[in-house]
Amino acid sequence: MTTLAALRILTFVHSVHTLEDMRSAYVSGRVPARYERLVTKQARAARTSKSDLVARYVIEKSLETEFPGISFRDSLSGREAYLTGHRVAVWEVVAVHKETQSVEKTASHFRWPRVLVKRVLAYAKAFPEEIHSARDEETGTASAAR
Repeated sequence: MTTLAALRILTFVHSVHTLEDMRSAYVSGRVPARYERLVTKQARAARTSKSDLVARYVIEKSLETEFPGISFRDSLSGREAYLTGHRVAVWEVVAVHKETQSVEKTASHFRWPRVLVKRVLAYAKAFPEEIHSARDEETGTASAAR
């Protein structure tokens, strides 16, 4: 296994996918010392524990593998899913799709191939509460309004 692959193994937690929200399982792996130092430095910068950062990396990388085209980034509300290579969050695509009621019209709105919209919608279907929460946090919409 390459060192990059070893680091990628230790990659999985989106702020919405917190350990408090679900039963957790212990996952262990070994990485070369230089990558451990890098994770320690990144955890310090993120003001989190090394364990929580590694958990986030594992969750996010697993989700990125399961849902090609979906990546994660920091936002005002914490970590959020977005379409890789685009600046559009998953919740934003879902909002447009809700309005258009059509994959074709949503794709046309963004000037994307339909497959990209389908990838976003597949992720949103798997994690509807995360998408609603991200939208509510970013737009200031109250959850009770749903």
